[in-house]
Amino acid sequence: MNVLGAQFNSAGMSIPRALLGREFRAALINRYFQVFCALSLLGGVTASLFSEDANAAGFLVLQIALYFVSLFALLAGVSSAQGEREEWQLLFTQPVPRTAYVIGKFLALFSIFGAVLLLLFLPALISGSAPRSLALLYLQTLLLAAAFLSLGLAAGFLAHDRAQAIIIGVSAWLVLLVGVDLIALFAARWPVFQNWPDVWVAVLMLNPLDSFRIEALFALQQIPAEAANKTPLANWWIEHAAAWFALISIFWSAALITIAGWRLNRWEE
Repeated sequence: MNVLGAQFNSAGMSIPRALLGREFRAALINRYFQVFCALSLLGGVTASLFSEDANAAGFLVLQIALYFVSLFALLAGVSSAQGEREEWQLLFTQPVPRTAYVIGKFLALFSIFGAVLLLLFLPALISGSAPRSLALLYLQTLLLAAAFLSLGLAAGFLAHDRAQAIIIGVSAWLVLLVGVDLIALFAARWPVFQNWPDVWVAVLMLNPLDSFRIEALFALQQIPAEAANKTPLANWWIEHAAAWFALISIFWSAALITIAGWRLNRWEE
């Protein structure tokens, strides 16, 4: 019995390792990752060489993280989800829960993104930027990447083909990047909405891109803290900005991975 139990445990442990290794190999040949590696290195060197001071380098890295990291994380997730669509029937015959494929893809992509992001941050660190601020920005950028990797995986599994998945994913990215802010800006012009400022603050807080942008700008001292002292909710947000962003990014990642797993469990063809 002990021998059989040991063999079962060994086989049980080998399945996650094999799945994760398979996803790592697939992620390494993902063309979006290859392009992102080059852009990260180029962006990091550019921010280091052409910034007037250390704070300016951090601000440039922030802009790259906000636009390029979120977009390429999304595209990498879509590509990973759609890349093996023709093999799904074969994969689903294996003794592995379907949700494990989603989690395996996410962990592989997340790990590789964590390594690639060093190409973006190390040049700024070498040039003399504050290590503590850069380390915090790195961790926050990694959490932002996790949220958009999950969004890409969800879009990839929900769509019927790669083109539709890219349209769904990029549309969601654009809405989060500029759409929410534009809606809040236009709505704020109406007197009836001006009486409820905390409603719009809450909308911005729930958006991972806005939450990331505001927290990072305050952390880099690009915005004085007094600028947020308008409403009780805004004050609370700024006082707990880092913890809130970590919470909201983890929530988005978990929710989207759950949606992707649910879709994969219902997939029949």
